[in-house]
Amino acid sequence: MFPLVGFLITFEDNVKDRKDTQSDEFQPIEKRIKELTIYLKNNPKDGIAFKRLGGLYVQAGRLSEAVSAYVAAEKILPKDSEIRRAFIELQSMGHATSNR
Repeated sequence: MFPLVGFLITFEDNVKDRKDTQSDEFQPIEKRIKELTIYLKNNPKDGIAFKRLGGLYVQAGRLSEAVSAYVAAEKILPKDSEIRRAFIELQSMGHATSNR
């Protein structure tokens, strides 16, 4: 009888740990977004950083903000093929506008 109780406690702990891990997986993206946003306030001409921010926004599911970040990146890096590709992907999801 005791091993079964121990198993249940262990099982419940594992479920709890899994939930914590899932929320921790999302946390680093939001933390990186915040850090990059702070960096960009002091370095507003860093097109590569804006491009990275756009990618992080996409990963976080914040697609409208991704469009804004890519628009800022495109102004600094107008011939960047990765930015064009990102706009095509966002457009296919219905989130890019033609007036960028």
